[in-house]
Amino acid sequence: MAFNLTLRKSKQKQLQLEEPESKFGPPVNIYNAGGVQLASPLLDADVLEIPLNKLNITYPINPPYAYVNVYYDTDAKEMYYKVLEPGLTREDELKMEQINAILHETINIDFKTLDEGGLTDYLRREVNNVIRKYRMRMDRSSYERLTYYVTREFVGYNRIDPILRDPNIEDISCDGPAIPVYIFHRHFENLQSNVIFKNADELDSFIIKLAQRCQRHVSIAEPLLDGSLPDGSRVQLSLGKEVTMHGSTFTIRKFREDPLTPPDMMSFGTFSASMLALMWFFMEKGVSILIAGGTASGKTTTLNCLCLFIKPEAKIVSIEDTAELNVAHQNWIPAVTRAGFGPITASGKRMGEVDMFDLLKASLRQRPDYIVVGEVRGKEAYTLFQAIATGHAAMGTIHADSPQGVVHRLESEPINCPRILIKNLDIVLLQARVRLRGKITRRITDIVEVVDLDPSTKEVITNTLYEWNPFEDTFRFTGRSYLLERLEKEKGMSMEEILKEIERRKQIISWMHNNQIRFYKDVAEIIAEYYRDPESVLSKIEATA
Repeated sequence: MAFNLTLRKSKQKQLQLEEPESKFGPPVNIYNAGGVQLASPLLDADVLEIPLNKLNITYPINPPYAYVNVYYDTDAKEMYYKVLEPGLTREDELKMEQINAILHETINIDFKTLDEGGLTDYLRREVNNVIRKYRMRMDRSSYERLTYYVTREFVGYNRIDPILRDPNIEDISCDGPAIPVYIFHRHFENLQSNVIFKNADELDSFIIKLAQRCQRHVSIAEPLLDGSLPDGSRVQLSLGKEVTMHGSTFTIRKFREDPLTPPDMMSFGTFSASMLALMWFFMEKGVSILIAGGTASGKTTTLNCLCLFIKPEAKIVSIEDTAELNVAHQNWIPAVTRAGFGPITASGKRMGEVDMFDLLKASLRQRPDYIVVGEVRGKEAYTLFQAIATGHAAMGTIHADSPQGVVHRLESEPINCPRILIKNLDIVLLQARVRLRGKITRRITDIVEVVDLDPSTKEVITNTLYEWNPFEDTFRFTGRSYLLERLEKEKGMSMEEILKEIERRKQIISWMHNNQIRFYKDVAEIIAEYYRDPESVLSKIEATA
């Protein structure tokens, strides 16, 4: 099926947002929003150019109930993230407590069988039944507010539900009860919010709820938990004061339902078009890649993005501790580890536990074209590099800040991978979280080839293909690729043919970027069409240029 060349323009319009009116009754009070009111949470360039010390914007999250106000406090000299929700009177609070208690006793439905819309409709009916049965008196505005909060508790995520709905948020962090929740905003970085869990009981209850949403168990006996929410967001939490002295804590790294694509990476300046075209060519040829960087440098996002370059019919097996990848291919097996139960057995694991090593061994029996490992950090890495040595293509991420750091990490406990196997790795991408012009962003600082192992010194020989200039924010090709020279011999292509092919792919990526084609399904469709009929794609691009 040929791809549709209809361009999806999505420039944000800055509009004045009128006070929202519920379809069930009168307007819901959202307090004084203040500042510039936007029609969408997607912030455009005009908004982002406002000086931070004058910033005061409000945008909708769950209209007509939940909004967010990001503003600069001139007295505190800080920026704040304020969640705006309908106010409740003391009478409303008492009624809500009564309704919640009744619903906890009477609801007899498995929430997993319905989507969010179906659950919301079901809860509205149940709230109506409770109000009629117990003859509660309230006006339409009170009914709307109560229904919102009941739905937020049963279907959503209580106090942090509006934050989780905000597409601008990357991380949500709670350090304990009576401490403001902090968020990492995609555009404004770390901000203190007005969301606070009032006491330890409320926070402990929410921690247990998060664990249940992750389909895991947390207790005083095992107070630490890593998991993923139904939407894929990664969760790390602790219960009580046994391991975190301020009390229960949680950190949520939000999952993007709409994954970033190569055109996005160009827009953000993470890659250049030439670098992406080179990676596309490498991945078609089955090159093995490790993405190295520090915490929150964007390694997993880059890994997920590069998976779009894999041939559409290729079989992909991904292996993760916590599900984060969202691969567009149909022929994809996403595997995740499973916690065991009971005491540790003689094997060193709990009964029923499935770890990364187990998943990797199983994946090698499934004849994958690409093995994708969420994070290389344990004994499974030795098996992974043995698989690479026998011809399997693999990708993964690792915590390291240089090619030497990658080698040292792989050699050290608990991986213990010898250099004779490490030399079979083809490419190391170094990614960093950097500050440019006062804002945090991500950059591929180096693309490094693993060339060979020095026979005398046993040092790993590397060659830097691309390097980033932080002063000019540009990428420079160093002039030679040993990997391309090797592929020239292995694949029977001349260097002229290889460079011409890379240039064609650069043209396609640049065209998608220039025409704002960035939705991952659209990008995947164009890449798949190029694999099937490259001339057809190029002719269509030239016709629309």
